[in-house]
Amino acid sequence: MGQVTDSRQCNQAPIDQHITRWRATTLPGAVILLAAVSVAALAQEPAADHWRVLFPGDGLVVDPGSQSEYVQIHDDVVRIFGSTDGGWLRTDRKYADFTIQFEIRFLANDEMYGRSPAANNGLILRSPEVSISGRNWPGRGFEMELWDQVRRGGFAKNGAVLALQPGAPAGKFRFDIGAAQRAYRTTGEWNSVTVIAHGNRIWTKLNGEWLSTAYNVAHPDGHVGFQIEDGITEIRNVRIMEHAKDTWTPNTIVPLFKDGELGELSLADPAYADNMTIHDGLLRLQGSGGWLRTEHMYTSYTLSAEFRFPEGSADSGVFLRAYGDTTDASGWPQNTDEAQILSQRVPPPTGAAGDPRWFGTLLSHGTAGGRASVDTGMVLDAYRGDREWQTVVVDVDGGRVGVTLNGVLVAEGDNVANLESGGYVGLQIGSGVTEFRTIEIHGLRKD
Repeated sequence: MGQVTDSRQCNQAPIDQHITRWRATTLPGAVILLAAVSVAALAQEPAADHWRVLFPGDGLVVDPGSQSEYVQIHDDVVRIFGSTDGGWLRTDRKYADFTIQFEIRFLANDEMYGRSPAANNGLILRSPEVSISGRNWPGRGFEMELWDQVRRGGFAKNGAVLALQPGAPAGKFRFDIGAAQRAYRTTGEWNSVTVIAHGNRIWTKLNGEWLSTAYNVAHPDGHVGFQIEDGITEIRNVRIMEHAKDTWTPNTIVPLFKDGELGELSLADPAYADNMTIHDGLLRLQGSGGWLRTEHMYTSYTLSAEFRFPEGSADSGVFLRAYGDTTDASGWPQNTDEAQILSQRVPPPTGAAGDPRWFGTLLSHGTAGGRASVDTGMVLDAYRGDREWQTVVVDVDGGRVGVTLNGVLVAEGDNVANLESGGYVGLQIGSGVTEFRTIEIHGLRKD
């Protein structure tokens, strides 16, 4: 497979200086033969849910081997130079469901490496074969785009998931360009990347911001690796974890309350402990004051709950993304929007959207608020009665929110606060009695 020059034992100029010397100088020190991967190492596959460090010669190989001169090592940092012939630094075997993490930065440079002095790289994901497409890159896989947004110009592409030709599958791809612009760090600074591949989906995260989702990942497994493309890119701290059955992904359903036990949900303020009880397998919120919040903060998510009002008139709600510690006199968060979960009066109130007496109405607690709509006819059709078990689904997708009651979309809104910071999802303890028998959530965690 060729060679990689390893200068970790050498006296070399600082990594940000004399960039061209990495190519022009024959560096002394040990030489790593990428093909000489220990048979014993290959036999000892890492256990699921454990991290494996990847490094050239230890889990990563240059393909084709003729491009090894474009991959060099210094003080545990891997520097990839652009090549007009291309190629990639890939894993020595295929991976199925996994999380990969690494740090990457793009170096300023005035010489032409590859087809441009500006750094351009990409993380190829689940390539099912070592096939040839374009500049010695594999086809039929997927790629997370990685490039120097400052020097290359154009729109922010970091984090976008691409389907590679030839034979690129069609399907649904989502990309948050605003998050990519917020997350990117300038030329020469290290960026932290996390990519999750699980089932038929891929999620990407840059510096704590979720950027994109691919929903139609066609291949159950494949090689993972970095392109040898343009300019000069450096990577470090590359590690991969194969998923176990209970590994969390953004698609994992997390039980917040199930079988009479709280999961990742707890009372935000113990002063209101008397307003929450668990009895006969049911979570009972009674009184007025306090709230229950998730253990983790979320950006986009779906919350589903089975509920009823056993004693008639009652008022609760879902706090959508609560951020900060400020509360009002009732112990409710004061930097969040809320979706109303309350007993629907019959005959109904005379008001419409914005009237807090309608199920699904969106309320603002110290936020800017946004446009909202409630289909009052749908609410009345969907509502089953105070003492009946019912299901509510609250879907928060970026700034948008939708509230579904018993399978019917009854309310929608936009400009949900705290997208950048993320926030806790919570249940309001309002008036009357509200009971829950199941509560679950899945989505993008911020923390």
